[in-house]
Amino acid sequence: MAISLFLGISCAPYVNYQPLTSSKVAKSVEYNISVYHELDPLPPQSIKMGKLTINNAVPSMINCDYNDVIRLAKWKVRKVGGDALHITNIKLPDDTNSCYGIFANIISFDTIETMFWQSIDLNKNDFKEYYHENVLDPIEGIWTVSENTDWENMLTGVKGNNEIAGKFEVAIIRDKEEFNRYNSYILHSKESEWPRGLMKAYYSKSGYRNTYEEHWFMADHTEKIRSITFEESGIFRTSSAFSKYPINYERENISLKVYPPFYMSAPGLAVNTQLQSMGSGFVISGNGLIITNYHVIHGKQEIEVHFPSIDKSFTAKIALQDKNNDIALLALEDFHISEYFTEDIPFIISNTSDMRLGQEIFTLGYPLGEILGKSVKLSTGDISSLYGIKDDPRLIQISNPIQPGNSGGPLLNENGEIVGVVVSTLNAQYFYENESIIPQNVNFAIKGNYVTNLISILPEYRELSTRKNLLLGKSLEEKIELISPFIVTIK
Repeated sequence: MAISLFLGISCAPYVNYQPLTSSKVAKSVEYNISVYHELDPLPPQSIKMGKLTINNAVPSMINCDYNDVIRLAKWKVRKVGGDALHITNIKLPDDTNSCYGIFANIISFDTIETMFWQSIDLNKNDFKEYYHENVLDPIEGIWTVSENTDWENMLTGVKGNNEIAGKFEVAIIRDKEEFNRYNSYILHSKESEWPRGLMKAYYSKSGYRNTYEEHWFMADHTEKIRSITFEESGIFRTSSAFSKYPINYERENISLKVYPPFYMSAPGLAVNTQLQSMGSGFVISGNGLIITNYHVIHGKQEIEVHFPSIDKSFTAKIALQDKNNDIALLALEDFHISEYFTEDIPFIISNTSDMRLGQEIFTLGYPLGEILGKSVKLSTGDISSLYGIKDDPRLIQISNPIQPGNSGGPLLNENGEIVGVVVSTLNAQYFYENESIIPQNVNFAIKGNYVTNLISILPEYRELSTRKNLLLGKSLEEKIELISPFIVTIK
């Protein structure tokens, strides 16, 4: 009767447990109990604790479904201190009894085996930091893996289904040693034998677009190798079939990428690796302070700032950095503006709260490094949105044509005031290959307020905040002539 109340159903199942080893300390109700069918491989550290039978005490015409029986079985596994349920047979409903029954083994795990399995000591925030700081392959990121199993009794025609949503949450990251290999590590698992940090799979890149060879490790640590292809943005599926007469099983795993989206990479939000090796910047003070993107200088052992207008280069060091907002402040060594220029810095940094949708803006920079020549390049457009991807408040969307190398350059309004820092462009090749469209002028800039916040702690801030705008009333041609000497390339 107590068990019937536990299930909340009217049929009368009974539980028969035959121990083979001593019971362990009971598990909490939150403890995940793994469920295996007879043909599923068991972990190598599995120990059979005893045999479990759940069946109906009396015939019943009231439904007692499969999930009810599994919940009762898991309750018994936890009570005796087990880790998993290994189902050896399923008793299906029939004409006299509408309830399911199972025959199973209760399994416990010896954790010593797990200690020697490849693992990584990173949490979700550590992985996210990696994803923000590196140019990513499309398979890199955080994925959820759900499992859906259909089964059918070939004699009676009775069918059933068992779905485990979010069975695994994994983080896939580039292997440090082996080229074109990407390792998948457990972040969260509904299977107790796969704790956080263990490697669940690895992927090798093939010669076909968006296709990889998956090496998936089963519970017994054997390897299942299969090809996977992204069906659409952030989804791929794998399937398998197995049977124990008279029941046939079909299982599908669905992997969904939840972070970051395919079009996002490093803080620059661009997939093109050229963004990591070139960029633009602009001078903001007479003693040689330079604003650029963090992703432009990240990982560089030496930073070289080149002034194309005077064909002279200087060594720079990082003075301040804000990697979350992709801004860096560089300080030039042995530099004072009066030694190289006769004109003062003409522009100021504007309060971006005054920006309006449709406002005309322009940018100056060195796209594609020196491929397009050593003279500064103008790009004009307007503000398409006051927010970035998924309404990111740090960014504005602009219509200006942008190329690799523009990152870190200034975005200016019609008064010659700096309202942002060019940061990224949606990758056209990705959209063409995966969506059959080519985005036109979908580009972004970091709002100037984030630059102001970064430099507000500097001793030079008073000088910077009180500087006069020398570009008011000038034509666009005159503005470009006065601004260009203070636009630099970062190498």
